[in-house]
Formats: sequence, C-alpha cells, structure tokens
Amino acid sequence: MRVAIQVIIGLLLVLPCHITVLAAGMPAVERQELKVTLVPDRHLLKGESLVTFAASSGRVFLNLSSAAAIDTVSVAGKEVHYTFSGGALAVDLPGGGAKASATVYIKYHAAYAAKVPERPVSSEDPTYGVTGAITSAGVFLGNDAGWYPAPQVLPGYRRTEIFAPAGMEAITSGKRLERSTAHNVSHSVWEETRPVGELSMSAGPYVIQERQLGHLDIYTYLYPQNAGLGKKYLDAAVKYIGMYTELFGPYPFDKFAAVENFFPTGYGYPSYTLMGGTVIRLPFIVDTSFPHEIAHCWWGNGVQVDYREGNWSEGLVTYLADYLLEEKKSPAAARDYRLRLLSDYSSLVKADRDFPLQKFMGRVDPASRAIGYGKGAMVFHMVRTRIGDRAFFRALKTLNKDYLFRAATWSDFIRAFSKTSGQDLGPFMGQWLTRSGGPALSFDKVTRRRKGGGWQLSGTIVQEASPVYELTLPLLVETERGNVQRNLVLSKKRTAFNLPVRYRPKRIILDPGADVFRILSAEELPPTVNLIKGAKDVALVVTDNCQADEGTLHDLLESMGQGGAPIVTEKNPGKVRLADHDLLFCGVPQQKHLSLDFPAGIKAAPKEFTIDDIRYKDFYDLLFVVTQHPLAVGKLAALLLPLSRDAAQKYALKITHYGKYGYLVFSGGENRRKGTFSPSGNVVEFRDKQ
Repeated sequence: MRVAIQVIIGLLLVLPCHITVLAAGMPAVERQELKVTLVPDRHLLKGESLVTFAASSGRVFLNLSSAAAIDTVSVAGKEVHYTFSGGALAVDLPGGGAKASATVYIKYHAAYAAKVPERPVSSEDPTYGVTGAITSAGVFLGNDAGWYPAPQVLPGYRRTEIFAPAGMEAITSGKRLERSTAHNVSHSVWEETRPVGELSMSAGPYVIQERQLGHLDIYTYLYPQNAGLGKKYLDAAVKYIGMYTELFGPYPFDKFAAVENFFPTGYGYPSYTLMGGTVIRLPFIVDTSFPHEIAHCWWGNGVQVDYREGNWSEGLVTYLADYLLEEKKSPAAARDYRLRLLSDYSSLVKADRDFPLQKFMGRVDPASRAIGYGKGAMVFHMVRTRIGDRAFFRALKTLNKDYLFRAATWSDFIRAFSKTSGQDLGPFMGQWLTRSGGPALSFDKVTRRRKGGGWQLSGTIVQEASPVYELTLPLLVETERGNVQRNLVLSKKRTAFNLPVRYRPKRIILDPGADVFRILSAEELPPTVNLIKGAKDVALVVTDNCQADEGTLHDLLESMGQGGAPIVTEKNPGKVRLADHDLLFCGVPQQKHLSLDFPAGIKAAPKEFTIDDIRYKDFYDLLFVVTQHPLAVGKLAALLLPLSRDAAQKYALKITHYGKYGYLVFSGGENRRKGTFSPSGNVVEFRDKQ
C-alpha cells in the first residue's frame, strides 16, 4: 500500500491505494515471481511473470496496464486462451481437476513515457498526473501504474528480479537478496515473505549506503548530488525506528530505505519511502516528514486501512510523528502545533468543502488535508487527553499486534481505546467521525465578584453546533498570584459556570492549550497564507511597480488553489469591486485608499522592504505578508513584493508551502525569515479595579 507523507512544505502526499483482499470465488495465489528489464532510452519495460494459483481450474484474473502488450501466456509450457481489455487480463486455466496447482507464465512489455513536470505548480496533487515514467534520469513505477500483472488475490510469497543498465540501481518492496553489476547490466533481487499490497519500483543512478540495526537492513538510495546526506538519513532512521519500536512493537518489514525520486514526490511504500531531491535537501525534513513516513510502516503499511470507515492512518501518523516530536521539544511547541491544526481547518475548510472524518480517503486539496490529517490528529489527541498516556499507547501496541498485515477500521480503534481505558468511547469518538464541522465556542456575560475571602468568576459558554457536542473544555484563570485551570463539561448549547478562585482574576481564557477540536473565532485566527488559500473571493491586483510576469502570477494563484481569481490593475480594476474581495497585491499599492497597514517591524516600498530594521534591497529578495484589508473590515489583503522578475519566478511557487505563516522573506535563494502575528484569542480581560 502506498501511504502519503505529510510534509510542511506541502510538496507531498497521495491517495493511498486499495488493499488487495481475497476476492470471492478466486483461488488463492501461492507465489508470484517477477523478472523485469528496464530500457530507459526507449521508456520501455520488458517483463515476465510466474503466478502460481492454488489447486484450481477455470478462469483467473490479473490487472495490468491497459497500455501494455501481451507477448505470450502459457501454463506448463503450453499457450492458453486469454483475453486482455481495459487493463484486465483473464486467463483460462486448463482442466485437470481441482487438486493440482497451476503456474501461469506471462510475457509482456509496456512503455512509460509520461512527461514529468519540471516546475510543478500544485502541491495538493503529489502525483502531478504521473503514475509511471521510465527515463534516463530515473524510473518511477507506482503501485497504480500496472507495471506487472497483479493477481486479484495477494500472493503468499513474491520475488522480484530487476535488470537495468549499469549505473542504474533499482529498488522495490521486500528484502534485498542480491545486488550486482556485470556485462553493463545491474541486477537486484527482492523477496517478500509476507507481501503487502501491490508493488511500486524506482531506479536511478543511486549511491547506496547501508546500516544494520540488529537484523534489519537500512539503506539510502540517493542521487550523487545528495549522497552526502546519506549518513544523516541513516542516523535518523535508526533513531526513529528505535523510538517507534518501543511505542508500538517490532518494525514489521525486512528493510527500510530512504529513496530519492527524480521529481518532487513523497510516497510511503511498504519498507521504503520515496522523496524528491528538493525535499531531501531541506534541513528540517529529516526530523519532520521522515519520521512521519517511518511511523507509516506501522500504521498504514503494517496495520492497513479498511476504507469502509475512512482513512484513519494520516491523522494517526500526523499525531504520532509530526505532533509528538513537537511535544518532545516543549509544551509550548506542542500547543503551537495544535493551534496550527485548528487554524488550518478554520482557514481552509469552508462549508462547501467539508465532510465527515469517516469519509476521508486521502488528500486531494487543502481542505481534505485539514480534515484527514489535522482533524484526525486532534481526535487522537482528545482521546489521549481523555484516557491518559498509559491506556492510549497500550491500545496502539495491542492494535498493532492484533491487526498487523490486516485492515483495521475506526471502529477497531474505538474498541481498543475503550478496552484499555475501561470507558465506552463510542459516543465520544463517534460524534467527531460521523459529523462534518465542529463546535464554535465563546464566552457570554462573564463577570467577577468578591466572595468571602476570595473571588468568583461567573459566566456562560456558548456552543454553536447542532446538535451540540459532548466535550470537556479547559478554562484558564489568570490571577494576580498565579494561574488556575478548571475543566467544564459541555453538553448543552449554553453552559453556565461559577469558578471560585482565591486571588483577584485578571483574565479568563477558553481552551488555552488548544486541546479541543473546534472552529476558531476570527479573533483567534492570525492572518496567514492559509487564510488567503482558503478565501472564497480573491482578486489579484497588479500595481505599477509589480516585478512579476503574467505567467508567474497565474502560477502563484494556481499553487494557492485560487486559479480562478480575477487579475486586475490597481489603476483600473474594471468591474471588480475591491471591497468585495480578499486582495493579493503584486507590488506596493500607490493609491492612498489602498495603502496597507503592516504589523510592527515591517515596512515596504516599491524597491525595498525592512523587517525588524533589517533592510532588503537585492535582486533576489522577496517579501510576502498577509495583513488586513484596506477597504473592508473582516477581509484580508496580502502583498507579494519581489524585487525582480527573477525573484518572483524563483520564489512564487514556494509561498504556498508556508501556509501557517503570516510573513515570509526570501533572499539569497532560500527562505530567510518567517513568522506569524499573534491573535488575541478567546479571552475575557478584567481591567477595572475592585
């Protein structure tokens, strides 16, 4: 099964493929042996397959690319009747009774000449429309490319032998049994004693580095220009495999490999991950996306997803990798990450793009990512908060043991968490899985008064949701001599509270740690790139000092999911009424009524900008900042300020990958500064003296 990697820069992620299950009436498959030869200069694959079906006669079915050509199909050296149409290969097994197994030999060839994007625009479709490509730069054959005849029933054993020109190394799932080069041909053999899903395969001019962790083989297959990163990735693999082994149980496969792709993908396959070279070079990837993929070896590829109740794996792995590593840094880092998940959902998921978590199958756009990854992670966080670490991780370890190489549902997780905690979590988890959206929570009529020797806070929590959610809401009271936290159980639209505290309250904060999944209020949402991406009506305004060509501006809008936004000039917006749109300015607006009010520390002029007294005026400098709309309260405006057309072209497509930030500075070929403006939060402050 292919699992997508969640990365901060957003270059990655795909829909997981289906899990092969025993089809009704189909004979078991004892084994499959594949032998393929890659001919990159002709974009060609030549293949042979031996598939041994258990005692059976009649017709069997296999899946193969509809673009493939069949050379021969035979059983025991004799050609047999077959049909091949629309990617379905049907083979009539010869008679002979049900006691004898039958081995079908298939010889075929197929061309994979898909054009690989050199400058991809969309970050939400990680395939870029490419399922398979055989080129001199590299080979990518995904598990949905149909590059070998896959039986409809998963074989009990699988062996793959790959031949390629010398200098081109290949890798696929399973344990590497052989690797050699002779007579200008490279050769490798891979064995799966417990196959998982359909195969993918990659090849390229790899520099291979190796490490042993007990009996586990760990590899890096990197292009020469990135080979120097091999040790770093090997060290990280050892570290995170060890960490997750302690949490979940033994690593489930025969190897783990970090493999480089020749275009920007991010795929997780059984026993290896496939990442684009631009991604591998990013310094933070090794401690963010990389452990995310390693965790997928247990959750998604080890314990597989039963899609009848939706895809739980992306939310779980986001929580166990991306989030858990932030939690290990500090409580503040963990809180910021949770707030980021809530902000993404509130910014990107509009009513017409929302759906229940149990309907999530895979990421296809920013909204689906915010639901499947972000909301999913928050559900696991709320469960962990409710039942405690011991019960939470004990349930995961038990699930991993009981469902390894089997498909699990959300219901299986509910049962596991309920068993280890002694609580029936069905109603609590069910409300988050079966409903779209979430509750919006706010204070109403909060007062304080002296009571006895102390103080009492009174007020109401209003929940905007129909029907209401049952949840436990943390409240933090900041007093003149420290903080007091209380938990309030909500089960009604309006829930009154009376909180006694010893010292004078200064303010009260709703959900201070961002521990509850909810729709954030406008006051809680900082202006970010994601808010522009999620806006319904964006218009791009070109000023006289805009240093970006029309193609770059179109690419920028496409990358942000705003490809249909109108592009107008500052002097002549035509029929576009600017007050009705969130605005994206290219260049500093010159008309006084359109002047932008930037947060403290940021200044912008047509040919330079300043961040915290650091002046930027070079050819390859660019500023992107999100702020308030100059004409309409509640709407946003963003400024794209490249100091040259080359800077615009170089950095424009990177902006979308920094969705959580409110301002970005690119200089000298990379991102130099990024930050977010602090929101006011859901807070009631007491300023009067009593």
